[in-house]
Amino acid sequence: MKNQAPKLWDEQRLFLLEQARASKMAPGVYLMKDSGDEILYIGKAKILKNRLISYFQSTVHEIPRIEMMIRRVERFEVILTLTEAEALILEATLVKKYQPKFNIRLKDDKAYPYLKIRTQEPFPRLEWTRKVLLDGAEYFGPFPSSWSARQVLQLLTEVFQLRDCSDNVFRYRSRACILHQMGRCSGSCVGLVSQKQYHEAIRRVIQVLEGRSDEVIQILKKSMQEASSLEEYERAGSYRDQIQNLEIVTQTQGAVDPGSQRNRDVIGIAFHESQAHGAILRIRLGKMVAVEHYDLQNFDSSFPVSKLLSDLISQYYLLFKPLSEDFEGSPLEILVPEAPHEIEVLEQAIGVVIKIAETETDKEMSRQLLSVAHANAEYALEQKKTKTQGHGLEALEEVQEKLQLQGLPHRIECFDISNIQGKDAVASRVVFIDGAPEKSLYRRYKIKTVEGANDFAMMREVLGRRFSRSEERLPDLVVVDGGKGQLAQAVAIFEELSIQGVDVVGLAKARVEKDFQAKEIRSSQERIFISGVKDPKPLLPHTKAFNLLTHIRDEAHRFAIHYHRVLRSKKANISY
Repeated sequence: MKNQAPKLWDEQRLFLLEQARASKMAPGVYLMKDSGDEILYIGKAKILKNRLISYFQSTVHEIPRIEMMIRRVERFEVILTLTEAEALILEATLVKKYQPKFNIRLKDDKAYPYLKIRTQEPFPRLEWTRKVLLDGAEYFGPFPSSWSARQVLQLLTEVFQLRDCSDNVFRYRSRACILHQMGRCSGSCVGLVSQKQYHEAIRRVIQVLEGRSDEVIQILKKSMQEASSLEEYERAGSYRDQIQNLEIVTQTQGAVDPGSQRNRDVIGIAFHESQAHGAILRIRLGKMVAVEHYDLQNFDSSFPVSKLLSDLISQYYLLFKPLSEDFEGSPLEILVPEAPHEIEVLEQAIGVVIKIAETETDKEMSRQLLSVAHANAEYALEQKKTKTQGHGLEALEEVQEKLQLQGLPHRIECFDISNIQGKDAVASRVVFIDGAPEKSLYRRYKIKTVEGANDFAMMREVLGRRFSRSEERLPDLVVVDGGKGQLAQAVAIFEELSIQGVDVVGLAKARVEKDFQAKEIRSSQERIFISGVKDPKPLLPHTKAFNLLTHIRDEAHRFAIHYHRVLRSKKANISY
C-alpha cells in the first residue's frame, strides 16, 4: 500500500505528458487545475508544447514549490495567442482575476496604465486604461506612471487631431465642437475628414507608440518645409509644434538601463522665470517604474542649481518619500545633473550615494537618463505655464475693440450652467485677471430655486446671487455661455440691481448649419451677442480675442462639469 500513491502519480504524470505532447507549437497561456477544478497555477509560454512537456517529463523538479504544484495537477487547459506579448498580457489578466495559490502576486495590486486603440472601429480614439482585455483592440505600454500615460495620450490626440469625445457624444453630435475650432480635432464626428484619412492618422499614432516615430517626424518636417516655402507660416508653425511634441513623447518612453540591475533615482529640474519643477525617475532593476513630479514653490531665478537640487533631494527623501517606506526597493544611488550643495552632508543625511553623470563609467547612459528626467520636468512646467499664464495686453485690447468696450477688461467673469434634464443643476463662475485665470476667485453654485431644465432661469438665479453681494469687486466684463436668452437674463438682473459700468455679452459656440441639400458641411464661427445689437458678431479663430474668450468660456464649462460630476458621484456613491 505504501508504494501505491507514487505509482498512481506516475501514471497520472504519463497521462499528462501525453496530453502535453499533443499540444500546439504556439504561444499561449496554460491553466493547471486540481481534482476540484480549482486553478492552481497560470503561466505563459512562447511555445506551449515545450513548456508543458518540461513540467511532466522530469521525475522530480529542482524547485519544491513547482513539484508540490505538479503533484496536485489533475488536468490543464491552454489558451492560444498570436504572440508571446499577448500571452504575457493575458497571463497577468487571468492571475489578477483568479489569484491562483501557486502564482507570485504583488501585495500592492496596482496595474500599470496602458493606452488602447480600438482599431476595428471607423473612427477610434486613444484611450487610457488599466485593464488589458482580449477584445481585438491594440494596447501599448505599460507606462511607468498614470501621469506619463495621460500626457502621451493628450499629446498624440492633439498632434494627430483625434477625437476626444465619448462614443455616445460622437454618435449623436450634429456640429463640430470647440476643439475643432481650436485646431485640436479633425471634426470626424460631422464628416470633415474621411475614414481613410482618419485611419492614416491612427497609423502614425501607432508608429509613435511602437517607438517608430522617426518616420513620422521626417514626414512632418517635409510638410513643414513645404508650408514654409509657400509662405504658409502658421501651418508651418503647427508642424513645428507637432515635431517638438513627438520628440518629447519619444524621449519620455526611452528611460531604460539595459543590462543593469541597479536601483537608482534620476532627478531632472526645469525652471523658467519664477517657476521651477522637479521630476524624479524611479528606476528599479534597470527599468523605469514611476515618474514623480514636484513643483518647487517660492523659487527665485537667482538660486543656483546646486542649491535647488539640494533642497529637492533633502525634502523628497526626508519628508515626502522616506527611504524606509519605499516598497519598490530603496535606490542604491541618485543620479543628478550636477553636484548639489553640500553633497557630503546630504549623502550622510539620506544614506544614499549621489552621483553625477560626468563621473560615471557609463557616461552615455547616464546622460540619456538625465535627458529623459529633464524632458519630463520641462514638459510638466510647460503644461503648468499654459494653464496659468495670461493672454497678454494685446488680447485684452482686441477684446475691447471687438466688443466696443469703454476700457480694458482687466477683470472678466464667465458663468456656465451644467445639468442633465434639470437634475443636479449647478453653475460655475471663473475669473480672469489681466487675461490670466485667478483660481482663488472661482466659485461653484448649486441651483436652489429652479426646477426642471430651464437654463435661462438658472442663469438668472446665479447672476442674482453673485451681484447681490456688494462686498465683492465688480468685473469689467461678464461673459455668459449662451446666446440671446442667457444674455437677456443677465441684462435683466443688472437692471434690477442697478448695476452700472459692467459690460455683459453672450458667447455662443460654433454650430453646423443645417442645410441637407448642401454638398459640404458648413459650420458657423463662434458668435458674440451684445446687448442692443441685433445680429451677433462672429469671433474669428486664431485671433488673440478668440483665444482669450474661448479659454475663459471653456474653463467655466470645465469647472461646472467637474462640480456636476462630484454631486452625481456622491449621490451614486461613485468615485470620479
